[in-house]
Amino acid sequence: MGHAAGVRLPFEQLPAVLRAWVDRSLGSSVVSAATQQGGFSPGVAARLMTSSGRRAFVKAVGSSLNPDSPTLFRNEIAAMQGLAAHSLPHTPFLYDVYDDGDWVALLLEDIEGYLPPHPWHPHDAARVLDGLAELTEALQPSPWPEAPVAAVRSEAFLSRWENVIADNLAVPDWMAGREQEFAELARTGLGALAKGDGLAHWDLRADNILLTETRVVFIDWAHAALAAPWADTVILHADMRGSVELPELPGDEGITGFLAGIAGGLWWGSAQPSPPGLPTVRAWQRESALNHLDWLRERLS
Repeated sequence: MGHAAGVRLPFEQLPAVLRAWVDRSLGSSVVSAATQQGGFSPGVAARLMTSSGRRAFVKAVGSSLNPDSPTLFRNEIAAMQGLAAHSLPHTPFLYDVYDDGDWVALLLEDIEGYLPPHPWHPHDAARVLDGLAELTEALQPSPWPEAPVAAVRSEAFLSRWENVIADNLAVPDWMAGREQEFAELARTGLGALAKGDGLAHWDLRADNILLTETRVVFIDWAHAALAAPWADTVILHADMRGSVELPELPGDEGITGFLAGIAGGLWWGSAQPSPPGLPTVRAWQRESALNHLDWLRERLS
């Protein structure tokens, strides 16, 4: 399953006050900025080099680019500040943050690595799954106790089979007439998801992971939330399906219900108009929904 992408803003088009903050935080002027592609954010995502040779990564967004993105960046700031106390090799180091009420930015460690390509390579997948197991254990309980609860914050998304039914949206033939069954299954998954006090990344895809020779680094923590310990594993397995052989997950009804909830959220979302600055997100949602539904069909058979 491929990556989705927002429309990136070049670093040079950031407000002057924000670029001045970057220079102050890094101790010298930025002389080069390489925009990075991938991910959904329509803002700036750039690797920086200063006149002193210092490197950093900046991500920034303003409400004019997308009204919801600054809130997500503020969530990421809180998550990164909690993660910083653990000094985990699986998360990037946070240098500084900026928030003027409109523009929000994070200045982070620049990591020389690569995004795992699709289809996944077995060696990459094995490294990432091992890294996730280590990270999940380290984040039980959450280093950010005040994090939003995934089952609460994402309740509307995970309950969208009700929207599918209300809007009379067409579904794949194998599930036609069973929409209410999936709505009930999603409710079971939502309840199981809430039984956890660990911090989940909550948005694990290949384009939110960097691999170096020695590290597996999970980036873009904008959706971090408290969730059951299997949540990130389920999300990541969905991204890897079809590329590599994966270990079987427990036949737990909570996991199956979680899959049903994700599939319903994606299926309904894919039928909506594209949000500002995110022209590829609906096609990605449909492809991802079909992937989850295929997995759900296997677990129910």
